[in-house]
Amino acid sequence: MISSQVAPLPPTAATLLVNGGSNDSRTTLTILASDLIVNQTVKTITEFLGFEGNLPHLLQIIGAGPLSQLAIATDLWISGSRVKSKVVSGTQLSLGSLVICCLSPMALEQDITNSDARLNIRSASFGLFSSLSYSLVARQYPDEFDSAATIAQFRQIPIADAYQHVVGESIRTAAGRLANAWNLPRELRIALAGPKDFELDKTEKLIVTATEIATMAAQSAGVSVEPWPYIVKSDSIEQIALIQAMGMRAKRVANKLSQEVELLRPAV
Repeated sequence: MISSQVAPLPPTAATLLVNGGSNDSRTTLTILASDLIVNQTVKTITEFLGFEGNLPHLLQIIGAGPLSQLAIATDLWISGSRVKSKVVSGTQLSLGSLVICCLSPMALEQDITNSDARLNIRSASFGLFSSLSYSLVARQYPDEFDSAATIAQFRQIPIADAYQHVVGESIRTAAGRLANAWNLPRELRIALAGPKDFELDKTEKLIVTATEIATMAAQSAGVSVEPWPYIVKSDSIEQIALIQAMGMRAKRVANKLSQEVELLRPAV
């Protein structure tokens, strides 16, 4: 059994945004400007989604809250990208999350330019964070994670199942403990721990559904470490067709983003 103690929130920008008023526009821009890695990564994501790289302009459109949430998720994604697992590659831990991040808004609307910008950024943040349980738990508890990953590889079972066997708790429970201890925004806590213990509103249910579709598409493209464990597979012909179409798009997104990740890798 791992220790229940949780190390402080690791990245600087995320800590400042969580503790320093993430709903204030000036504060958000100041913090982003102070961290070039987070700033550039946020720009890369927003530009990929079809928005201009002008963050002050984007801030006027969507407000400080969603942009701060994306910055927090991005900073923790960068932190997770630094994980040095002996079993799971850094690309597996990082690229899949970024693909899901960019696919989630696309699952909301086929034409992102005609959809709600605020909702798209919220969906991207949620999608990015939904698959970070593995990398953040690996960062927090490296020995336990690698033991579970080794068993999973040997037995050909999901890492989540092996982690439950090795540690005695689910990887989502461990991730949820991190999210609560770090006092993360509500939607990021839902994304990290899973929605089962939360009362979701209509918009949050929509975001969760988009994340499920994006995750299944990323998994079908072979770029996601493991599927989000709260997916309820649908027999709907429309949803199956959408996942298949998104899966083909996921491969193109992964190819393009892999180049972006390599450009950012010296920094992360």
